[in-house]
Amino acid sequence: MRLPRVRRRWITVAVVLLLVIVAVRLLDGASWIYYYRVVDDRTLVVGTITGPGAWTRVTSVTETPATVEITVNSLVVQLGPGTAVGVPVESVATLRDPIGTRTVIDGSSGVPVLRTRCLPPAYSAPGCL
Repeated sequence: MRLPRVRRRWITVAVVLLLVIVAVRLLDGASWIYYYRVVDDRTLVVGTITGPGAWTRVTSVTETPATVEITVNSLVVQLGPGTAVGVPVESVATLRDPIGTRTVIDGSSGVPVLRTRCLPPAYSAPGCL
C-alpha cells in the first residue's frame, strides 16, 4: 500500500528539515575566548577567532560570586575548499551583577581568560594587561 502523494511530500520535507537541524548542531561549536575587555561594570567584550563568514555569538553567561563563565559559539559553514584564515570577532556579554574582582572563565575550555585594555591584535602587548 502506497502513501498518498501529499503525505509523502510532507514526510520528505520533515526528513530534510531534520537533516538540516542535525547538520547545524554538528557545525555549531564552542570557540576559545582569547581575551576580554570591560566596557562598564556589567558589560564585557570577549574576543575570539573564527572562520570567514561564521555566525558567532555569546551562548551562555553563568555567574557565581567568584567567577563569570562565558561560552561563545560559532557556526561555520564552508562550501568547497578554503583557507586557514582566522577572523577576529568580538562579542558583547552582559552581566547580571558588576564584574568587580571576579575571574572570567572560558566556557569551552574552563581556562581563565586574559583581561586587557587594548584592542586586537595588540591585546597582550605590554601596558595592555
